Amino acid sequence: MTDKINEPRHVPGPNQADDVMASQHDEDVELVDDELASALKGAYDAMDPTPEQEDRMLAALLEAQSANAQGVEEAQTDAAAAIAPSANRSSRFKVWKIAVPLAACLAVGAIVVGTSPTPSHQAVPPVQASQSAQPTSSKTEAPANDAKSQKTEAPANGAESQKTEIVELDDADTLGYMATEAADGGYMDEGVGYYDDAKFNTEEYSALKETGFISTKSNPLSTVSADVDTASYCNLRRMIKDGYNLKDVPNGAVRIEEMLNYFDYDYAAPTGGDLFSMQAQSAVCPWNKDTQLLVMGFAAAPESKAASKGSNLVFLVDVSGSMDSPDKLDLLQDSFSTLLDNLGPDDRVSIVTYTSREDIVLEGAHGDDVKAITKAIYKLDAGGSTNGEAGLKQAYEVAERNFIEGGVNRIIMASDGDLNVGITSESELYDYVDSKRDSGIYLSVLGFGSGNYKDNKMETLADHGNGSYHYIDCIEEADRVLKTKLTANLVPFADDVKVQVEFNPAQVKAYRLIGYENRELADEDFRNDEVDAGDVGPGAQFTVAYEVVLADSAYKVDEPDLKYGTQVKAYDNASSDWLTCTMRYHAFDGDEMREQQLAVDASASTKSPDSNWNLAAAVIEFGMLARDSEFAGTSGEDGILDLLANASQNDDADSFKRLVLAAL
Repeated sequence: MTDKINEPRHVPGPNQADDVMASQHDEDVELVDDELASALKGAYDAMDPTPEQEDRMLAALLEAQSANAQGVEEAQTDAAAAIAPSANRSSRFKVWKIAVPLAACLAVGAIVVGTSPTPSHQAVPPVQASQSAQPTSSKTEAPANDAKSQKTEAPANGAESQKTEIVELDDADTLGYMATEAADGGYMDEGVGYYDDAKFNTEEYSALKETGFISTKSNPLSTVSADVDTASYCNLRRMIKDGYNLKDVPNGAVRIEEMLNYFDYDYAAPTGGDLFSMQAQSAVCPWNKDTQLLVMGFAAAPESKAASKGSNLVFLVDVSGSMDSPDKLDLLQDSFSTLLDNLGPDDRVSIVTYTSREDIVLEGAHGDDVKAITKAIYKLDAGGSTNGEAGLKQAYEVAERNFIEGGVNRIIMASDGDLNVGITSESELYDYVDSKRDSGIYLSVLGFGSGNYKDNKMETLADHGNGSYHYIDCIEEADRVLKTKLTANLVPFADDVKVQVEFNPAQVKAYRLIGYENRELADEDFRNDEVDAGDVGPGAQFTVAYEVVLADSAYKVDEPDLKYGTQVKAYDNASSDWLTCTMRYHAFDGDEMREQQLAVDASASTKSPDSNWNLAAAVIEFGMLARDSEFAGTSGEDGILDLLANASQNDDADSFKRLVLAAL
């Protein structure tokens, strides 16, 4: 895999796929026309209509043709307006395969039996939906390590403009899907299913319990797995753009570490033989004057030997009925086309799809065969149930057949996570992908869509499949993940990256880890190499932040009263260190586990923190407000904007500022 190719290539965008697909489209249309003409001629001959009936038939078909032309124009207008994803869109199944011949046959039949043309052969217009269901004020909670998840209800975002969606059916799989929807409150009428968008928000997020202050006296160690996922920030952005109030956002949807890791920081590059740089800065906490905000940054070296060996990429694409939406399969197809600029002849691309069955659409195509790859991508069509288990198994088999020794071997799964056949629970997904950890094949996950999005399952797959997790809410984000940051997101560099911080009780009274609730590790597992941890690509960054209570702070923290005082001597040390941070990882091209350390003392504290610290502090404040944190203190819009004014000014920071203004 290379960052650039020698010669520029044109990659079809959202409105250019027709050029690539024209030949196949013509063949399909010719086949459909021949079959339709033959069927209609046979029906016509069998009816042997009178001249009067022929006149009536012609008039009816001309009327149907006019209505069809109007419908096509409206559909094109809808498609143009649907480029930006929206949480209010529901699945709309493709009907062109049967709508025209069915309408024609119905019109002919109606005329022959002596009825005049009526609107009965047209789709029933949408029924005005009731007001959107208000989000429940209480959220379902579950233990942090439990597979249970919380579900959310749709917020009242533009409820007056929402309408009940019409879903027209074209195959048996879709009939089964709509039967499920009907059982959940929709209804069927003459082969058409109706349901109210506002009543079908079944998004799921794992419940998170925010970490509170921990007494250094009782537990001086804090251990976490590295995390380079960014899905939470983009999903939160989607919710806010679609009209969510912060109070409506599910607690589990806000993972502050992923919000922090979305942004680029001016972290130093590694020096010497180290594969990572480590840096720390502390200043008075913006929302609590009695504590310090400690921000620690980690940056990987920008190069990996794996990139020079070529890549074996398997796109595992969910093409079930729930993916039939502009912000799902349509956006997914355009997203994958952005990746092609960075592929070359040494790369291999395969495409596996899954619905109620799994199919190999493309296997082992050379990365520079843009036409074949693009054609395969844009031929994908949605319909049916979702058997993620079968798709995963097939994708791993394809990846194994095309394995590149020493190169990039990665499955990129794209889905809304709504698995409803085969393995469907988080625990089963965990067990399956965990069993593939030692295969040398990495699994990354791209999330799409809304309404039925299953964030909990998507995160489980990525975290335990040695990969990263990103949410794609627009084509610009696809470009960022699959083009601008392709190497960092797809190329392996360091595996099982862990961070352990030991606080000095003589200098630090208590500490609070910010975010990372579902990435914490047992302290004793830091050097247990059988315990899986996060994987980091070349050039990637991640940030770990703590709110720290220094020993002389007036902030009161509950401290245990140890009867036997077994650790008293440790508190009498003369070290001025606040803490020592140790990171441990396995280099992709090495056999040994490696460790690096950084000692942090009062010299890391400043009254004029740099742009990195200010950006991180602003993101943390916003994250705490979004999840209604009990530790938010004086956090608010003004404070966030002040911090951003002192952060680096770039497109991402500007976009974040607009998001803050829209949400608060």
